[in-house]
Amino acid sequence: MTTPRQLTNSAWTVKDQPNANAVKRLMENAGLTQLVASLLIQRGFEDQEEVLGFLNPALSAMHHSLLMKDMKEAVSRLHQAIEDEERILIYGDYDVDGTTAVAMVASYLEGVGGQVETYIPRRYEEGYGVSLEGVRYASENRFSLMLTLDCGTKDFDSLQDAAERGIDVIVCDHHLPEESLPAAFAVLNPKRSDCPYPFKELSGCGVAFKLLQSLANRMDLPESGIYEELDLVAISIGADLVELKGENRIMASQGLRQLRKRQRPGILALMRAADIHQAPQTVRDISFTLGPRINAAGRMDHAQRVVDLLMEKNDARANEMAREIEEMNLRRRDVDESTTAEALLQLEQSPEESFCNIVHGANWHRGVVGIVASRMIESRYRPSVVLSEENGVLIGSTRSVDGVDMHDALESCSDLLLQFGGHTMAAGLSLDAKNLEAFKIRLNDAVRTQLNGVTPKPIIRCDREVHISELSLEALKELEQLEPFGPGNPTPVFILRNVISVRPPRTIGNQGRHLKIAIKDPSSDSPTIDTIGWNMGDLAPQIKQNVPLDLAFTLVKNTWKPRGWQNRTELNLHLRSIQLASSPETAG
Repeated sequence: MTTPRQLTNSAWTVKDQPNANAVKRLMENAGLTQLVASLLIQRGFEDQEEVLGFLNPALSAMHHSLLMKDMKEAVSRLHQAIEDEERILIYGDYDVDGTTAVAMVASYLEGVGGQVETYIPRRYEEGYGVSLEGVRYASENRFSLMLTLDCGTKDFDSLQDAAERGIDVIVCDHHLPEESLPAAFAVLNPKRSDCPYPFKELSGCGVAFKLLQSLANRMDLPESGIYEELDLVAISIGADLVELKGENRIMASQGLRQLRKRQRPGILALMRAADIHQAPQTVRDISFTLGPRINAAGRMDHAQRVVDLLMEKNDARANEMAREIEEMNLRRRDVDESTTAEALLQLEQSPEESFCNIVHGANWHRGVVGIVASRMIESRYRPSVVLSEENGVLIGSTRSVDGVDMHDALESCSDLLLQFGGHTMAAGLSLDAKNLEAFKIRLNDAVRTQLNGVTPKPIIRCDREVHISELSLEALKELEQLEPFGPGNPTPVFILRNVISVRPPRTIGNQGRHLKIAIKDPSSDSPTIDTIGWNMGDLAPQIKQNVPLDLAFTLVKNTWKPRGWQNRTELNLHLRSIQLASSPETAG
């Protein structure tokens, strides 16, 4: 038998399979199918009570918000500001997590009598976090209370300035704090070392939601009004890629139901402008549809426009604002594609043996450099840095791969950098252009050291091997019990061995970017299943009809309407990786 011949450059791992008796016990105790029971045990759920809690995420299972450090003081101060009709500035980051949090908090506070105004910093003029300009605006316009959402934990200088100006600041954030905290009236952050709150992985919008929960209790208002805001929390969770465990799973699940049941005028208008005909059904839908459009405003213009859209109650005005944001998204997409093309051309000319992709260009739009860095990884699987040169300074973003702590790698080059910050998988940085060559060498050495000199490969983590006869719409419906999927609860990945393409593969999409094959098991009467490989169109010439293949894939359903007929739904496979099979037919 031969070794499988790689078509996609990836390593496959298969999780340990659970004990058969444990699977049988869980099937009987919880009334589950064998497939779902085995997947749950693989994910660490074996106790019946835990399993039922996971499969039925209930709002009643959420932790009491007053468990969060500083919450009692924060809600008391906020309540006082509402009662005394103080001016409250709701300040948030310019990404999806920040803008959804600002819209949610401002809308709710307006509804309970708060005198509020919203403020989103301009990405390129003010930068990330609480800006000195923002504090000055608050002071000049006589705001006595400021809420910072999805930022503030590390903004020492600006929050000190706010304190000196007599402005009380309540921080709602989820980023990892330094050893000390800024000068604020209250810092709500479950990642504080002294915070007893049991769940640490809330989004920024999730932390803000807990503040509103406490406020509702303090004002003796029904919590049902708060739960109506979970649609925005679900969008923040989907776009910010926080772990879909614990309370995030509960809020994402309930928020998706809220999105399906009722859309705000702004969300409905955004869907209409983008020609999206149904509300997001999954967290993945959010990250591919609403998320990029909400982010586009902050990348291409000013994210305040998103907050205004999300808070808008008039349909006609919402439609007009949504069309403008869709135009920004289309412009962002064009800039993304042109910059990616330039970056890939540059990448082709760089040494293949490098441990890090580093590309740069004059006046590349800073709003897309992070997206382009992700594209670099798709092309050549290495940690990637994309830099835009502006007036002798290089400013950009990094994206990493499994096994490389990009923040740590940048730390080792800190003497060459003007500024950097972020976390393991993504970071931002700036440096003087004259330091570029030294930076390339130093960063490449740092990444090589972390990887022990071994070129990285993407790892496809598979749950189990299956036979094609196990795949059906009914099986997919069983898997939907495990949703919502995302970080911490990934979509199940399966392996099929020795299937064949029943006809020559074809390419679909713009410039034949995607691969489409119809596969079946030649040794059985199982039906043929359509299979899509996104961004795998270049593999089509290497796949021959009737030559055995091994596939790593996820299950999806495709609903479409043949002309003159009712909607049809069929099972599809979405490829994660593909190999020429190690079967007797391919053995040499």
